Amino acid sequence: MKKKVAHFIRKSTQLRASFIQNQIYNHINYEPVVIYKYDSNKNDGGYADFYNNSIKILNLWNNKDNKSKILYRYPKLITSEDIKEIELFVKENNVDILHFHYGTDAGIYSPFLRKTSIPSVVSFYGYDCSGFPKRFLGYGKYYLNKRVFPFVNKIIAMSPDMKKDLMNIGCPENKLITHYYGTDIKKFITKHQYRSREEVVFLLISGLVPKKGHMFLLKAFIEAHNSNNNIRLKIYGRGMLEKSIRTYIRNNKLEFIQFNGSIVYGSKDHFHELNEADVFIHPSVTDRKGYKEGIPGAIVEAMAAGLPVISTYHAGIPYIIKNHETGLLIREWDYEDLVKSILELTENLQLRKTLGQNGQDYALKYLNLSIKESELEKIYDNLIV
Repeated sequence: MKKKVAHFIRKSTQLRASFIQNQIYNHINYEPVVIYKYDSNKNDGGYADFYNNSIKILNLWNNKDNKSKILYRYPKLITSEDIKEIELFVKENNVDILHFHYGTDAGIYSPFLRKTSIPSVVSFYGYDCSGFPKRFLGYGKYYLNKRVFPFVNKIIAMSPDMKKDLMNIGCPENKLITHYYGTDIKKFITKHQYRSREEVVFLLISGLVPKKGHMFLLKAFIEAHNSNNNIRLKIYGRGMLEKSIRTYIRNNKLEFIQFNGSIVYGSKDHFHELNEADVFIHPSVTDRKGYKEGIPGAIVEAMAAGLPVISTYHAGIPYIIKNHETGLLIREWDYEDLVKSILELTENLQLRKTLGQNGQDYALKYLNLSIKESELEKIYDNLIV
């Protein structure tokens, strides 16, 4: 009989985040259930449709009294009624372990965490241990130290860089585990065609937020295009920067840069764009608020598809890309180096092929979801008495 894990998220749309969804869908020796506080109808959270109707879900937003809404929206807490519902749900489903996604969101459930004896882990993903601790004059750091760190058994960092960030804000080292959640590599594996053609196509698929480096990339790509006009950039995504990106491209008459809006994760269009591109480019940066990435799933997916990748020495990215071996890395905001890397891959087909094949081999061997899911379940097993 399989053991049970309860996955806690803040809002329903986070089930569309591929990195959360993959961890829920792909358990080996555990059966998942899901709990969330806020039932959102916004077009956010991620690109992947959540389609598994066999997974039991507790929607706490059914408690729509004013007290529940006020506690959620302001002090960001659940109510005593919510706690009772969670306790009943985990008991009825014989839950063995609790897995919270995002450190910030785990804090919402702290009234339940303080009471429960069920072992627990929380996964941090980037902004929750970079920019968030500095928010509200440092209240974010206080929040994590008072609501999260004392009440969970283990805290999962995606990379050594993230582990350092967590220790710097007060997370006890003995609670920390470094573990990357993995990507469904087999879904993206293909025999990529490294083509010698007149126009080289660069591709970026990501959320449209500052840390993804879109404006950094646009300015560098213009300069690269001035040196070699046989390049084209295709951008897919949605988010807060959509209007400014569209406006920038239109006002500067950048016919060689195509903004296409959102793309459905795992769709035929998604795979088609990966197959048709020559280079995947994802120049992540630390934004003005200090927010950082973890390890962007889009980079791993592109590596799995055999695309050579240009990215940055940022957060966990250098732990999956070795410069000039499995991809190209530049310093954050280094326009000259980004232009140089764009032109280098534009003009060197053999380098595109070498980096693409090496990256694909590395992703298959070290970043595969099935391997990482097994590692995650070992973390669970070690906590269950």
